Amino acid sequence: MKRERHQSDLALARRIRGAGIPIYIGEDDGAVVSGDASKGLLVYTDGPRTETRAFDFYGTAAYVLNVVITINLPHFAISAFGLELPWESYVRWLDDPGEVDGRVAVYRFDRSYLPEFDRNLVLNHFADVERTWARGKSLRGYLLGVGNDPIPPQYQQGATIPAFLIVYDQLGKAYRSPISIWRDTTVRPRRLGWKVSRRQGGLLDKPEPGFEHLSLNKEDQLKK
Repeated sequence: MKRERHQSDLALARRIRGAGIPIYIGEDDGAVVSGDASKGLLVYTDGPRTETRAFDFYGTAAYVLNVVITINLPHFAISAFGLELPWESYVRWLDDPGEVDGRVAVYRFDRSYLPEFDRNLVLNHFADVERTWARGKSLRGYLLGVGNDPIPPQYQQGATIPAFLIVYDQLGKAYRSPISIWRDTTVRPRRLGWKVSRRQGGLLDKPEPGFEHLSLNKEDQLKK
């Protein structure tokens, strides 16, 4: 199943480069400079395809990536993450709320109306060169970021955006892995009261496709 998913993502990446958009493909371009992800890291998206999504955010784009990173190298540390898209865009990963405000235990895109994620379900703060991981360790969780450019209009609701998730080690070596991102146009600027948290007896409380289970707070219900 994982191999089939990888082959599908690779085919999408090759199609988009065939259309004239320059995008790095490790399997085709070699790994002398960027590292060989197949030997060093196994990276793939987790859960339903709609959990790894991109949506509009204040004229730019926000990204929620639900991923698994399995390490096949000894004493591996992550210095940074990157996201390579079919268009020119820089993605800034959300800051660790534990460093910004020690009283806050959740990641949020915006205090007013976007979802919150329990800190222990997010991988952003795992980018720490002083934190090493043993061979065989799997890191599972969300990567949350905001781009500096909007999503091109050709990507409509439900479209698949081929991309590469980049993991940089403590020496700055890049490991690129193809992933697919689901385009979500249903998120709107409104006050939403949902939160991703641990399930009783389970690992993740996963949002359903399209954010259907988002609950309005009491104030918004009265307004409606």
